[in-house]
Amino acid sequence: MDFKELKRKKERGVSNEEFMDQSKKFFSDADSIVVVGVDKDGVISSFYTQSTSLQAIGMMEVAKEQLIQEMEV
Repeated sequence: MDFKELKRKKERGVSNEEFMDQSKKFFSDADSIVVVGVDKDGVISSFYTQSTSLQAIGMMEVAKEQLIQEMEV
């Protein structure tokens, strides 16, 4: 594990690699998955497994609502 991963783990409690490993187990039987990330240059990329962009947009809206609700608690 490099310095950046150790720093992420200290700040968030989990490294990116550990997060992806846990997510892989959780979503192994999922029908649809959306992943969004920011690279070291600040470029945001998204990937999704469903066949329609509309479903991916809907899933992002649900994720946004869930995050807002968590912030309100």
